[in-house]
Amino acid sequence: MREKMQLARWIPICIIAVLLMVIYKTFDNFSQITLAISRFLRVISPLLYGILFAYFIYIPHQKIEKLYGKIKIAFFSKRAKLFSTLSVFLLLILIVAFLITFILPIIIASIIDLANSIPTYQHYILDYLNNVPEDSIWNSLNLVDTLMESTGDIVNQYLNPVRIEQVAIGIINIAGEIFSLLLGLVISLYLLLEREKIIIFFKRLSFVLFKNEKVRTRVNKYLIQVNKVLFTFIASKGLDSIINLIVVTSILLIFKVPYAFLLGLIAGLFNFIPYLGSLIAVILVSLMTLITGGVSQAIQVLIPLLVFQQLDGNFIEPRIMKSTLEISPILVILAVVVGGAYFGIIGMFLAVPIVAIIKNLLIEYVSNSESE
Repeated sequence: MREKMQLARWIPICIIAVLLMVIYKTFDNFSQITLAISRFLRVISPLLYGILFAYFIYIPHQKIEKLYGKIKIAFFSKRAKLFSTLSVFLLLILIVAFLITFILPIIIASIIDLANSIPTYQHYILDYLNNVPEDSIWNSLNLVDTLMESTGDIVNQYLNPVRIEQVAIGIINIAGEIFSLLLGLVISLYLLLEREKIIIFFKRLSFVLFKNEKVRTRVNKYLIQVNKVLFTFIASKGLDSIINLIVVTSILLIFKVPYAFLLGLIAGLFNFIPYLGSLIAVILVSLMTLITGGVSQAIQVLIPLLVFQQLDGNFIEPRIMKSTLEISPILVILAVVVGGAYFGIIGMFLAVPIVAIIKNLLIEYVSNSESE
């Protein structure tokens, strides 16, 4: 009897010990796990881009489909979804053609010019830091030595064969990413065209996997919550980011700031990151304007940028994003930092909707458990 009691005491201890070892080994090999996840995400990136684009173009696709449905000609009204998909596809081809023909060459030229101008900007910053008073806070930060050590001789870096090889690998990666984006665009159109069939398939799959009706209802409710969060974030944030891109680029063009299209694109992309994104974009644009145009131009650009950011945060974005994700700002910042640390820019973009999904699922689960 005593032996059984002692054995019963040791069983939970052994289980806890095994769990601790599993947790330790998981975090001990966390870099390998994140690398495996990154590789898997890279393989399925066209599908992920397709889902992303499908969420983003769902609203215009639905609007156009309704317009075709109102046409009195039966040939068009009965095939409203097909013609809506074709119309959206043609519209996207025109937009992509316009971007490739007119905007992309400007951005590439800006990147090349910026890369060639880095040594000049480096010397400009070093001259400024060397001429500040000795009791200035800049001297206490030892920025001159840090800047020299981090940048080194940039010209020699570009002439280094290893650097050239890295540039070639980077170009290949960019070409692969562009191909994934285009493939994702095609996948998104198929997802929109076959969305009813996809929904029916998942309903049938839920009947097979979950025999219990209560569990099946709960799972379907969870999936609706996930869909709502993704749609709110991707569609609303995507539209707001395009507005940011256009407005910021227009402000920079008005004040004749170099690299206006490139900086506007950066502002639009960073706007996907709640709270921190717009702030980071304003800081980057202001610093770049300060370096290229001086203090006067930087102040002229900073004022309308801050006015627009306040207008966007308090009026434009709330009107677009009718239902908020309702996440604490501290949790958003933590999610962005962790996502960026382990998965880079993509992790920063996806961290917030993932946290929102987990939060909603946990709240839903707790509410259902308490009601039972």
